[in-house]
Amino acid sequence: MFQISNDELLTAMELDSRYYGFLDLSDPRNAEINDLIQQTITALQDEIASSHSSNIVKQRDGKHGNSKSNILVKDEHIKENSGQMESDNKDIKFGLANEIAPKGNHQGIEEVDINTYCKLGHLHLLRSEYYEALSAYQKYMRLCEKYWNNHAFIYGLGIVYFEFRCFKWSIKLFQELLYLNPHFTCANEVHLRLGLMLKVNGDFRSALKHLQLALADSSPSTFTDLQVKFQIAHLYEVQNKHKAAKESYEFILNDRNVSLDLKADIYRQLGWMYHCVECLGEKKERESNALRFLQKSIEADPKCGQSLYLLGRCYAGVNKVHDAFLAYRNSVEKSEGNADTWCSIGVLYQQQNQPTDALQAYICAVQLDKEHRSAWTNLGILYESCGQLRDAYACYLNAVKQISKQYKWIN
Repeated sequence: MFQISNDELLTAMELDSRYYGFLDLSDPRNAEINDLIQQTITALQDEIASSHSSNIVKQRDGKHGNSKSNILVKDEHIKENSGQMESDNKDIKFGLANEIAPKGNHQGIEEVDINTYCKLGHLHLLRSEYYEALSAYQKYMRLCEKYWNNHAFIYGLGIVYFEFRCFKWSIKLFQELLYLNPHFTCANEVHLRLGLMLKVNGDFRSALKHLQLALADSSPSTFTDLQVKFQIAHLYEVQNKHKAAKESYEFILNDRNVSLDLKADIYRQLGWMYHCVECLGEKKERESNALRFLQKSIEADPKCGQSLYLLGRCYAGVNKVHDAFLAYRNSVEKSEGNADTWCSIGVLYQQQNQPTDALQAYICAVQLDKEHRSAWTNLGILYESCGQLRDAYACYLNAVKQISKQYKWIN
């Protein structure tokens, strides 16, 4: 068992979810604090396990033999039994009714401070151990009658759901947090994440409001003002406000403090906009600009497989087949798990009357992403052109299933 001094324990206990993103535990300079956090996690887990063992012994001795104690001991072994939970609990407001147990006098766990579970959640979160953080936070929520007064807890759980892309629950938690405490220490982090999630959900007006609030907040942040401005520019782009997006992207590029990574992202977005958006000029001029910006993106970040993939798409669009293949090949080398690239390679092979190579490329695409609608559709077309109608039908059926899934998700 690790021995932790009182000073070290106090240091670890001061850490909570608000340090998430600010404290980089992968940095060798933070190796000492990372070790301390791991030791504290182990110590807290040992404390909980020791308490559970003691309670079991007491129950065997008949000191805690009532049925309520038995239920709680089972609950404290992290066996979440939704059948034993009350559906009318007032905390259903977070959409987490299946994870909240009845409150009351928790006999059998009095030796363990309820806040221990919240602290465990914070420490696991700082180490990016999201499953462990979720488990600890949920236990704290079940046991604490007024958990909504713990704003660091609400923030931490919201971050966990954000990382798991459970946007519905994350949005509810973050909105509740801002209602309870509009001046929360990490309010700017909350506004940014709300903006990103609402953008994905198509609530563009609310997304813009939160991104602008994040930009206006001068508190310490894990993101730069230029990164927020990039998200606002991208918000204009997904709304098809292409001229506003183009102007916003170019404005960021003119800033002397723009990083190479952000330059690469902006050049990629501009390049693809020129390729796709007719209102940005004549086709020949647009294609030239698209190639130029995508090449600049690759120069800024040579390891970006997405820019190489889009460059290949642009070359294919102007019938530069050899250059397209080279770009796709480089993209695969940088990011092997890209189903879009393999699908595009298949299309290119199919256009060059190389059905066997096209088949292999499409199969790679659907193996990487079984829900890739375009790959299933093109594979069906390939099979149909070869007279393999049964296989073509199966591929089309898979493509239709993905369309149905997407429709249900949107609605």
